[in-house]
Amino acid sequence: MATKTRRAADMVRLRRMYLDCRHGQLHLTTAFPPSGGFDERTALLFLHGDDGTGADFSHCAALLGIDRSVYAPDLPGSGASDAPAGRATVANLTAAMADLLDQLRLREADIVGCGRGVLVALELAAARPREIRRLVIVGGQPPETTPSQPMLHLDDDSSHAMRDQAASVVARIRRFLDQAG
Repeated sequence: MATKTRRAADMVRLRRMYLDCRHGQLHLTTAFPPSGGFDERTALLFLHGDDGTGADFSHCAALLGIDRSVYAPDLPGSGASDAPAGRATVANLTAAMADLLDQLRLREADIVGCGRGVLVALELAAARPREIRRLVIVGGQPPETTPSQPMLHLDDDSSHAMRDQAASVVARIRRFLDQAG
């Protein structure tokens, strides 16, 4: 099974794209199913931590992009994305991610948040509960208030989780995202 998944992941092409948001242009690393997206599962959004970019998730995106569209933006002020006019607050970053959902016309998405991306994921889930289906949290403490969406807390240390074999981390994420209900 692992060999079959690896071969399928080799067929997934990572691409770069830009979208407009309230802070200017937002750069994304993307992965799409080789089938062209027919019968694909819920889209997946990766949100990086401080000093990161969406490209940090490239290997995971290729593995998960087998059967779903994957979007890994550079949060505003990071990587190749334009910075907000003021400080890059969690509220500013969340608003930009809401713009991303709107621009892509995503009716439903799952989110994997790492480091600061956890805060953005939690705020986005609270602001858009009908659009955010499941949350995967990597690094940081679990939220003080439990979100309404099912949540998987992978690890308290995001750097530890990212050092693990990507295939085993992706397998845990996939099992959680593919649960019924």
